[in-house]
Amino acid sequence: MLNNDGETNRNLILAIVLFFVFIFGYQYFFERQQSSGEPVQQTERQEQQPKLEEAGAASSEPTVTVAEALAKETRVYIENEKVKVSIDLQGGVIDTVILKEHKKTADKGSENVNILCPRMTENEFYHTVSYSAKDNDLNIGKETLWEVVSNAGGAITMKTQSANDDVVVERKVSIDDGYMIEIKDSFINNSDRSLKLINSSDLIRKNPLINDYAVVHEGLVGINCNTDCKVKNIAYKKIESAKVEAGQSKWFGFTDIYWLISFVNTDNSFISYSMPSDNTYKISLRAKTALDIGSSSSLEVRYCLFAGPKDLSVLNKYKTSCEIDRFDMSIDFGWFFMLTKPLLSVLDVMAKIFNNMGVIILLLTLVFKFATYPLTKKSLYSAARMKEVQPKIAIIQKNYANDKERLNKELMALYKKEQISPMSGCLPMLLQVPIFFCLYKVFFISIEMRHAPLFWWIKDLSSPDPVFITNLFGLIKWTPPGWLQIGIWPIIMGLSMFIQQKLSTAKSKTGAPKAQEAKFQENMMYIFPIMLTYMFKNFPVGIVVYWTISNVISMIQQWYVNKSIKKKA
Repeated sequence: MLNNDGETNRNLILAIVLFFVFIFGYQYFFERQQSSGEPVQQTERQEQQPKLEEAGAASSEPTVTVAEALAKETRVYIENEKVKVSIDLQGGVIDTVILKEHKKTADKGSENVNILCPRMTENEFYHTVSYSAKDNDLNIGKETLWEVVSNAGGAITMKTQSANDDVVVERKVSIDDGYMIEIKDSFINNSDRSLKLINSSDLIRKNPLINDYAVVHEGLVGINCNTDCKVKNIAYKKIESAKVEAGQSKWFGFTDIYWLISFVNTDNSFISYSMPSDNTYKISLRAKTALDIGSSSSLEVRYCLFAGPKDLSVLNKYKTSCEIDRFDMSIDFGWFFMLTKPLLSVLDVMAKIFNNMGVIILLLTLVFKFATYPLTKKSLYSAARMKEVQPKIAIIQKNYANDKERLNKELMALYKKEQISPMSGCLPMLLQVPIFFCLYKVFFISIEMRHAPLFWWIKDLSSPDPVFITNLFGLIKWTPPGWLQIGIWPIIMGLSMFIQQKLSTAKSKTGAPKAQEAKFQENMMYIFPIMLTYMFKNFPVGIVVYWTISNVISMIQQWYVNKSIKKKA
């Protein structure tokens, strides 16, 4: 209900503030709260076990460069059409997974993405398996030297043995036609007594490179079966040094924006996570009880590790073929996942049909704009009617400026008589908010959008516009500070917003004086596009392109409705 001009203006300002709080504050608060993970009670193992080597402890040895680490003579490779996996024979450590279909940058000649990193480097990130046995000298860990038995492209077999040669271990590492790495350790006990082995399969990550975007989770992800077996996002800063059990989780691993490295728990082993040293994180998988190997007998232990892109079709494939519950939810769909997930599925299908993500953005925008057109049309008609009665509103406000109660009654009577609502013009914006929000999320997390070009200077739709007006689009050899980096597309979007608002606040044909709130709205027309232009300067350019196209379509729709109103008049 409108009381006076001042209250009207305050309500409009409040609406604008709430709109931006919803768009930007929502994901910062709710998404961060989700990604923080719920506190989990620490549990103790039922059986007392000998302590394994702390594979995740910070190394006291000096760090080396990645190039030096990859040049080690003890390194062997296996590969398929999608990945190239490197294994360091000193420890049997898997420490590089090179993705053949993904580059580090959009530049030509860029190196392929490597989602792991060798030991002793600054950002070491690797997988290792450790074993120890009570009353036996068997101790297999990251310092154990393995010997290659065979190497057949997609699989390698190697072996090692205990100090007194009474236990032989043969390890086969293989990859399927995608991104699943399988490790099979076969133990042959040649001694005259049984062994009780304690195993630990560990993912170690040191100094993770975090973008720290509020819109997407980076950290640990998986199903925590100590609570409700729902997918949990756990931020690095929420992990304490003490070990936390994640129960018999089906999968658990480390996630970046586009990549996932995760255990796939094939035999209901226990999974835990911890921070064994400063800024070093470890996820461990262990058998529920000690592995019992009788004398003169054998035992096979199997581990599975997914290391690849968070591509929805890839994750769905493994979700079905390997029966990995909710594996697709390793993608951070956010609070609106009921909308975001199917939208990402549509984008995934369209990416296989069209070769240009710009075309896909255009088509998605057209679909959503025309799907909401009936409501938009009704709102535009109502807004046009509001514009026509502005002179009458101005007269009422002038006549009853000192009588708020009478002013409200007269305004409500006018709205009822003219069959209009002062809030009807807000409906199109409110309808676009969840759609915009979901598209923003999808364009941000979609692997298809990463490094997807548009045309000319736009080489990556998932990054902000790289050409800035403040250095004359690169003509001046100067890189402006962040607050001055305003690209071409945000400016185009701001102009489209200005034209759209100009069209919506066009002068009434009566030429009568405007109501005070109408004048205020017209003033906001100049401020609002500037605010959005500045806010959108750091958005992925795919989002800015979508919003610009949406504005253009809205202008066409409004022009058509205005034309229809003139014909009826």
